[in-house]
Amino acid sequence: MKVLEVAGVSAAPGTKVRGSTQYVELADGSPVSLPLLLINGASDGPRMYLGAAIHGDEVDGVAILFRALAEVDPATLAGSIVCVPVQHPLALYADHRIPVSQYMKSPLDQAPLDAWTVFPGNDKGNLAQLLAAKLFGMITECDYAIDIHTPTRGGRYVPIAILPHPDLGEPRKRAREMADAFGSGWIMDTDTSFYVSDGILCAEATRAGVPAFTFEIGEGGRLEDAVVDEGARCVLNALRWLKMIPGPMRPPEKTYVMREFLEIRAEKGGLLLNRAELGDVVTKGQVLAQVFNIYGDEVQTVTAPADGVFVRTTTLSTVSTGERVATLGLL
Repeated sequence: MKVLEVAGVSAAPGTKVRGSTQYVELADGSPVSLPLLLINGASDGPRMYLGAAIHGDEVDGVAILFRALAEVDPATLAGSIVCVPVQHPLALYADHRIPVSQYMKSPLDQAPLDAWTVFPGNDKGNLAQLLAAKLFGMITECDYAIDIHTPTRGGRYVPIAILPHPDLGEPRKRAREMADAFGSGWIMDTDTSFYVSDGILCAEATRAGVPAFTFEIGEGGRLEDAVVDEGARCVLNALRWLKMIPGPMRPPEKTYVMREFLEIRAEKGGLLLNRAELGDVVTKGQVLAQVFNIYGDEVQTVTAPADGVFVRTTTLSTVSTGERVATLGLL
């Protein structure tokens, strides 16, 4: 096993090393750095990239990584792990999906704004493009990648592995195998939706030959032990599937493989009451939620337009016309 060198940080065989690599410089000259955790095993094996918090309110992902990797002993690790627990520090500082201060300063200059959507990035571009290029350089030095997310505040997902577009050949096939082993219990295998678009981190990683998927779990802006434990279990399953760490895999009781997301939006504004539980298998016509106006009149009964699995719910207490109320995964 050789010394692991990533973005100027080195880890000898059989060691864990914390470090950082500079990302950008702020107006006062202060450097902004990406935190790194390198784990270099004592024997040969694959190199796994693990990243979280490319959106600043995705704190569950940060905790999932430190909890999972606390169980990895470099003395028994086969291969290496490149972990960026906070992929967008400026967004984390803002406690927001995006670095709001930079957007408010020059909104047009910051378009495109979401670093997650502009891979492989541009090392001569804006903040989002610079970040994507920096991360992509590390990802493409690895053999596999997992990108951990939560939905934004006010939304909650089942723990779901979302695969890149099926047209991406053998690396995409390996990504599906890794998602099966990951064992979250829900897999989205689709050729539609925003998640499979060009520019998304896992799509471009897989296109570059690094099998990857997006993992959504929990809710933005919340840190919950049960969610963290579930996510850590899945990450460790992936490492065991790759024979990087010892121990038995812990599969879910059942796995739902879905072919499409179906978003359901409010037709009226008002107070929102959910009537179905996240993860429920629902039938066409089943009541998912009700919307009441401020006088207590029911103005919309939200029903399932098709059979499916209730994979994402809105946790906000109010909605306006056009806001998402629920998302089904179609089997």
